[in-house]
Amino acid sequence: MSITTHAPRREARPPRVPAGLPLVGHGLQLLRRRLDFLQEARRYGPVVRVGLGPSTAYLVNDHTLLHQMLVNDAALFPRGIHFRKARAVAGDGIITAEGPAHRRQRRLVLPAFSRKRVHGYGDVMRRIAMERISSWPEDRPIELKPEFVSLATTIGTRALFSTDLGASAVSVIERALPVLTRGVSLRAMDPTGLVEHLPLPTNRRFGATMRELHAVIDGIIASYRRTEQQGDDLLSLLMLATDEGDGKGMTDRQLRDEVISILLSSAETTALTMSWACHELGRHPEVFRSLRAEVDRVLPDGEPPRHEQLPELELTRRVVKETLRLYPPTYFLSRTATKDVRLGQHLIPGGSTVLYSFYSQHRDPRLFRDPHTFDPDRWLPERAADVTPEAYMPFGEGAHRCVGEGFAWAEAMTSLAIIALHRDLRPVDGDQVRPTGTVTLMPRGLSMVLPRRAA
Repeated sequence: MSITTHAPRREARPPRVPAGLPLVGHGLQLLRRRLDFLQEARRYGPVVRVGLGPSTAYLVNDHTLLHQMLVNDAALFPRGIHFRKARAVAGDGIITAEGPAHRRQRRLVLPAFSRKRVHGYGDVMRRIAMERISSWPEDRPIELKPEFVSLATTIGTRALFSTDLGASAVSVIERALPVLTRGVSLRAMDPTGLVEHLPLPTNRRFGATMRELHAVIDGIIASYRRTEQQGDDLLSLLMLATDEGDGKGMTDRQLRDEVISILLSSAETTALTMSWACHELGRHPEVFRSLRAEVDRVLPDGEPPRHEQLPELELTRRVVKETLRLYPPTYFLSRTATKDVRLGQHLIPGGSTVLYSFYSQHRDPRLFRDPHTFDPDRWLPERAADVTPEAYMPFGEGAHRCVGEGFAWAEAMTSLAIIALHRDLRPVDGDQVRPTGTVTLMPRGLSMVLPRRAA
């Protein structure tokens, strides 16, 4: 009788991306050419080592391993530095909370974004989008991202606060969000953690903006408490929500954190998506003509789409979906391994920073045919072989998947349909558009002329 023994499986050490420099590692490449670097790193393996200063981080390039990290083993990979730095703005809101605190907040917030509730917000979306898009100038270029940030902020604020106080808060919130978004991004890219404590003008402006925003939102919450406001707006629903476990609702501090979380995430997501969608439609007039033909057929009276009409706008949805593939709202994020854990054949040491990029994954030619091409029809059922649906993650995955995804889809589709109904898209000659930013893909230099649609 013979006994066969098997040697224990040994985890391979992930390969290191070449061309790192002493002391700074790949930090300069991530700062100066991060989009190219993230895509180039795929060629070295499903998990690779990247130098961040004197430290080593692990970059996940395989969508099945990313799913393992974000879903199956999510408890072993809590959110990383980007989310920790965002707590300076969002506190312990749903976009930054972890573990039991996140699960509780998600239970409380999720009903406010149910399909039925999003349907109810449809009238706010269509009315404000129509008013704002109609007011755009016809004869001069407009910078798209600020316009769409303003539009999305107004829609988000009016959905949150139905009282007159909401209208007065729009300008404060509109001014605050860009300052706070930039502040979080800069803090996330500072490995020393010292910059945010220096007496710099940007830090003083960040602090003053936070105080002003807190004062406005706290005042609105206090007014709702005094009048026992019980409307159908988001804040009323959040105030009425109770946890099925302990029967308690949110404190005023928790409400403020959630309001900021909702505004911060919804305004940036929709504004960036709409900016890039208009950019691509301007570069692909044949797609814009098809989109216009669709909205003319579904909306023959020229009125903004009602929420129940959105499912009929199939190409409109595909345009938004393809835009989110090419330009996901957050393209570069991090987690932290709580202990030694294996991803595929690779051991990730406990305490390590783990990086991942939806942008890089969505442009992987093994997952999406002709990945750099804007092609909304790739999402048609008959072209299922051209895409890998499980690798498409513009709103994240797992327990931290964005709760406002349905709201964002409805807002983007409504706004895009109104533009197609009433405006033309004319790219500015010589416009050099480039995506940049530390966490989100900011379209710098993206301006267009949007004359009224020719009769």
